[in-house]
Amino acid sequence: MKIIVQKYGGTSVNTAKSRSMIIKNMIDAIDDGFKPIIVVSAMGRKPEPYATDSLLGLLPDMKNANLRNKDLLASCGEIITTVVVSEEIRAKGINARALTGGQAGIVTNENYGDGKILKIDTNRLMELVNQDIVPVVAGFQGMSKNGQMLTLGRGGSDITATALGAALNAELVEIYTDVDGVMTADPRVVENAELIENVDYDEVFQLAEYGAKVIHPRAVEYAMKADVPIAILNTQKGRYYGGTRIEDTPQDIFSEKHFSAVTQIDGCSQVDIKFTDIKKEDRLFEVLAEQEVSIDMINIFPDRKTFIIDSDKQHIVDKAMSKLELEYTICDGFTKITIMGRMKGVPGVVAKIIAALYSNNIFVHQSSDSSTTVSVLVDTKQAKDAVNILHKNLIK
Repeated sequence: MKIIVQKYGGTSVNTAKSRSMIIKNMIDAIDDGFKPIIVVSAMGRKPEPYATDSLLGLLPDMKNANLRNKDLLASCGEIITTVVVSEEIRAKGINARALTGGQAGIVTNENYGDGKILKIDTNRLMELVNQDIVPVVAGFQGMSKNGQMLTLGRGGSDITATALGAALNAELVEIYTDVDGVMTADPRVVENAELIENVDYDEVFQLAEYGAKVIHPRAVEYAMKADVPIAILNTQKGRYYGGTRIEDTPQDIFSEKHFSAVTQIDGCSQVDIKFTDIKKEDRLFEVLAEQEVSIDMINIFPDRKTFIIDSDKQHIVDKAMSKLELEYTICDGFTKITIMGRMKGVPGVVAKIIAALYSNNIFVHQSSDSSTTVSVLVDTKQAKDAVNILHKNLIK
């Protein structure tokens, strides 16, 4: 039995016209000999009424809301979509069944708002598939052993799709979205960004980790561990249009192309600590880890330490710094830009990047690098120009 999982994001399910393409892509898969399982997100984005953020906006005080109630409400958007899509499929004469994440066998822990999948019981899904019933599964959610509804955090529907694909030993997971696939840069920032037709798991994982928004890194992990290929496709163009294929691909040792893509993450703040007391600084990093504040681009000098954080975590860092009586400054308004590629043993990479930016009057506040990435921190107001310059000089 050849199983295929097809996942549709919010912009692919929010209109009747978009949803008609779900049915077309599903029928095309059936005609190709596949047994499809559909995974759907909530409809659209705020202010559309059934988007997740719109539903959460109904709460009188979202910040202080009961976490269980918040997850219960947030899960409603996907459930609404499953019912609508399954009924539209049935209207075309094909049997379909709407399922919550829990009904589809997804068992999670009880970490509300960022649930982790503990196991997937595939018996219900396989029972439906064997009866030629198309399961339409609510993404972004599961159910704990105690029967509590949990959401899976950012990228949750992608995670649902690839986790199901791995558990069911699917032939392929198709992620349908409103772009053509994985690009060499965000096409909204770089007009001449190009499609990357084939990419391996490690590379796309890094692209996602460093800011590419096509697929969530946790979703890539599930597919990578089970060796299930992923296709990123444009909903409106259908499953026969190229898109991006993600799977283990051999490295071309004769290729002279060292750079593959440029990504960006906005909303960064730079933290600079004056070196005074190593015990206090070690305690700071413990406190930040306990409060799930991720630090990045750490540079250590004889007299200070510098790193970046998400700007929305700045208040946590401020509080911890003050409590430990550390001397520090925090500045926001930065963007982290990362060049991806296979750069091990390639001389002068960082120098080339810095020179390209400095020659266009773009100042680099901080940098970090590895064998496959070089990241630079620039002012957000210059980020678009910086991304275009690097794409032109290195990717094209």
